[in-house]
Amino acid sequence: MRFWQKSFKFYLVVLLFLVLMVSLVYVSLKPQREKVIEAVVEIPQNTSTKDVAMILKKNGIIKNPYFFMFYVKLNNYKIAAGKYKLSSDMTYRELCRALEKGFVPKVAIKFTIPEGFTAQQIAKKLQSLGLVDENKFLETVNSYDFNFKYKYSSKEVKYKLEGFLFPDTYEVYPGTSEKDIIKMMLNRFLEVYESIKDKKATNLDDIQTVILASIVEKEAKKDSERGLIAGVFLNRLQRGIKLESCATVEYVLPVHKEVLSLQDVRIESPYNTYLKKGLPPSAICSPGKKSLLAALNPAKTDYLFFVARKDGSHIFSKTFEDHLKAQKQIEEGKK
Repeated sequence: MRFWQKSFKFYLVVLLFLVLMVSLVYVSLKPQREKVIEAVVEIPQNTSTKDVAMILKKNGIIKNPYFFMFYVKLNNYKIAAGKYKLSSDMTYRELCRALEKGFVPKVAIKFTIPEGFTAQQIAKKLQSLGLVDENKFLETVNSYDFNFKYKYSSKEVKYKLEGFLFPDTYEVYPGTSEKDIIKMMLNRFLEVYESIKDKKATNLDDIQTVILASIVEKEAKKDSERGLIAGVFLNRLQRGIKLESCATVEYVLPVHKEVLSLQDVRIESPYNTYLKKGLPPSAICSPGKKSLLAALNPAKTDYLFFVARKDGSHIFSKTFEDHLKAQKQIEEGKK
């Protein structure tokens, strides 16, 4: 009788052990939950296996911390301190292998490029965020080995991709190359421009449209005036009148100026629209969607001139005489 009892206990222990082993194999091979939970989990230095299990349970990664503890000790896993991106659909085996490596997930960096930024300003901002080397970024912009459908024909352009680095909010991981960031911005330009280019109501080609949009972007301070400003410049182009845009001159100046001097507007440059007829050889900044739409479909107007008020709005005029009157009224504070 005693022998039978001992045998029964022995086989019961063996059976329970086998059930436990099968359960462990099952949970090590099968995801833990139907609803997948993802979390970045931090394991501090010198954390015990029990505390690791409790951290994982607290974050919803595992259901039973004791099963996990047993599995870790049974397989002699050594868990390293660090931050881990884990998921509840990982098996125990996958969890332990990940936790052994001390993997620290990369955190994406979000950045926003404002409308009207130049290639130089974009490079400087990205360098300030630790994402690129400013000089390498600009060199890459000008190396032009991208499979990009829009290209400037002039050899006098300052930056070959100026105007196509679309202003928007992006997310990249540290270590992303200058080339990949540029590709991302070019692709975003294509996505936006290709979706609206069918609204074009001018005889300008796509490159000319982007150049005009960039000038509108720099000149317009109010959305309601973008179409009118585009209309003024289009009228001047069609009549062979110089654009005389201060923004195009400022593009080639070494420092920003609120008011240009007489010497500035006499600077010899293909971008100086006070001296050169027609559009400059390239865009002068990255225009946003609103300015692109204004250049695609400018307001139909007889205006040929505009002058800025202190609040950023403009007075539009049909004749040079009226333009001079508007300038005087603004100087005297009457408008």
